[in-house]
Amino acid sequence: MIRVVLAVALTTALFGIALPSAERVDRERSAALAIDELESVGDTAERLVAGNDPIAPGDDPAGTTVVVRVPDPTFVEGGRIRIDDGELRWEPPDGPNHTVEPSVPLRVEAPIVVTDRTRLRLSFVSLDDRAVVLARPKAERSNGTRV
Repeated sequence: MIRVVLAVALTTALFGIALPSAERVDRERSAALAIDELESVGDTAERLVAGNDPIAPGDDPAGTTVVVRVPDPTFVEGGRIRIDDGELRWEPPDGPNHTVEPSVPLRVEAPIVVTDRTRLRLSFVSLDDRAVVLARPKAERSNGTRV
């Protein structure tokens, strides 16, 4: 009986020592994966600009779709990705935010907050006599499939 109690106490102590390290590693892993996602959006926007000319948003501008995936945490709460004018940001529930500034002008109609897998439509348009990449969440049909 004493051996069982000692085994449980030792296991609990080891778990208590290891858990903070596992949480730190999980936070760092999530941040690295999120930054990769943000850089992917920026790189896609840059390729879109490099190969096309901007036109008015009402016409049929050059565009592409990119899928943004928020990392699935293991030990800690998940964060979110926020896309705003000229800024791509990972916002973890605790710890510092990580920002990636795209190399091309990026605009949104309203800030986009991504907490799950989301498809973004990137279009190369001319707004107010400036060439920008316009990012919008991809619309869904009423049956739940993506347009």
